[in-house]
Amino acid sequence: MALLKLLRHARSYGVRSAATKALAVFPAYIGKIYLWRLRRCGCCERLSIFLCNGTSAEFRSCLFCSANERYELLAAEIKSTIGSGLSEKDILELDPHSPLKNIFVAARSYTRSFYDSSVRPGTVRDDGAVCQDITALTFADNSFDLIVSSDVLEHVPRLDRAFRETARVLRPGGAHLFTVPPRPITRARAEVVDGKIQYLLPPEYHLDPLCPEGILAFWDVGPDLPRLFGSAVLDIRTIRGPVGDDGRVVWIAERKLVKE
Repeated sequence: MALLKLLRHARSYGVRSAATKALAVFPAYIGKIYLWRLRRCGCCERLSIFLCNGTSAEFRSCLFCSANERYELLAAEIKSTIGSGLSEKDILELDPHSPLKNIFVAARSYTRSFYDSSVRPGTVRDDGAVCQDITALTFADNSFDLIVSSDVLEHVPRLDRAFRETARVLRPGGAHLFTVPPRPITRARAEVVDGKIQYLLPPEYHLDPLCPEGILAFWDVGPDLPRLFGSAVLDIRTIRGPVGDDGRVVWIAERKLVKE
């Protein structure tokens, strides 16, 4: 567990609760100590120990900022393609506690969002994060130059609406950079019909710090994503990777420039 996560837990639930949580997860990390790594983090750029409590790079994270392989992959793409140009960008990130915030502090504006179905969209929390639904954003048209999300879109029931909203709030030439767990093909795993979840494939739940029981994956996303969800407005393609044992890539959904 990263130090920042422990500090957030302590602020929310108290030092005793944070200590109890740390003691509970510590054995799993010690059991995988042979998978720990010492190197410089691609997000916070500190020399760090990358702790691990699982079997893949997804479970290896920076001690200081909690970045794992997919966040470092996003960081590398952002630094490479935007770099000092961040000062001219308005950015929306679909993650209230992302390690990328260390990079985005240089942006012209940086909006962090979270999703909670019980909270009114547009509500701002005490920490400054705003409640948003990617399928029905509260922002005006042409509000952002860049949207970033990491392993979010596979949990959205209506992926078509998510990409439609992406195109709406991006400025021409703007982009949504995102990661999703790689799969051989794109297919719906579940759908919502009359307010109820209908399973098309065996339920698959992913780890989520805000949801102890995990969060349901509605989609597998594969290389055929552009054919299924690309449009005359949005160009979807991979832009970095694959890397690592999982074959992680960074996707881009870029709003096309309007031709005169």
